[in-house]
Amino acid sequence: MSSASAPPPLEPSAGDIAAGILGWARREPVSALLLALSVGVLVYFFGFYRIFMNGAQSAVEWTYRGWNQENDQVHCWAIAPVMLIILWLRRAELRAVPKVPSARGMFFIVAGIITYVMSVRCLQPRFSIVAAPLIVYGTAEFLGGRAFARIFIFPCLLFLFMIPVGGIVQGTVSLQLLASGAVGKICSLLGIHVQIIGTTITVDGHPFEVAGGCSGIRSLMAMTMLSALYVYFVLRRPWQRFLVFGCSVLFALVGNVARLFTVVLVAKWWSPEIAGGLYHDYSGFVFFPIAVLAMVGFGNFVSRDWSHTGSRIAKTLNTPDTEHAPQEESDGSGEKKPAGPISYDY
Repeated sequence: MSSASAPPPLEPSAGDIAAGILGWARREPVSALLLALSVGVLVYFFGFYRIFMNGAQSAVEWTYRGWNQENDQVHCWAIAPVMLIILWLRRAELRAVPKVPSARGMFFIVAGIITYVMSVRCLQPRFSIVAAPLIVYGTAEFLGGRAFARIFIFPCLLFLFMIPVGGIVQGTVSLQLLASGAVGKICSLLGIHVQIIGTTITVDGHPFEVAGGCSGIRSLMAMTMLSALYVYFVLRRPWQRFLVFGCSVLFALVGNVARLFTVVLVAKWWSPEIAGGLYHDYSGFVFFPIAVLAMVGFGNFVSRDWSHTGSRIAKTLNTPDTEHAPQEESDGSGEKKPAGPISYDY
């Protein structure tokens, strides 16, 4: 008699999660009060406390205004929903993990408060964005313990990709020199005559300036964010995650150099006006997906189980080749003798 298999556990619905939160608040009123106060303080000081830009903008307003076309960071508005989706996908784990409050969380909370005060005193709103994940993680660990707070690590790290890079783009001289120098080396190797002076590439008398936005910093920011999401959802081993994430920087820089090199080719053999205008504006939509696919392919390469591949190769090498081995022939007396060499008629 076969026993019936147990039905799979049902995923908690939104109503179940709300009921669980209310039940937790009744059981732990002090922790619930601390959580409510933390949320209120975060909302006020980050959303309504206007201290930046001569008291005209709060940290959230300044950050939102920095996600514009000029900085190529319009995609940043999607980071907060992605963080919530990640927590929603792990809602069953958030409910099941044992809640053991840890006083170590106060260290991160205090560090976040100090960082925010520094941002106010220095009038540097970017520091306030760094303070937010410290406070969120510290609150999670203080109320739920290390195992509970560990689920918040990656969503908190995504906060860093929300930092507008408008001011950082102005300090990318080293990246600009690296990109122009790499294009010059490639042209010299292929025998294409160009003149490189600093960040200016001159092609047949037509100068092309490698500006801050063309240095690769913007594609670098987008690539690292996509790479972080890819390694989080696809890869499982820590060394694979760090390796692919680190190499994503290389893929972004190589893709940007390849794009600048094609601009030189278009300017030399087609039209400098098209190279500096239409092609320059839209070539990024071609090379950035190629860089992303290269990152995904590299992740697939490092995540393969090469032990089975090695065993299959060894088995193939050790297996005798019976298909082309000489067959034995019978001479009519019952004795077998090796077959003679195969002859070919041409």
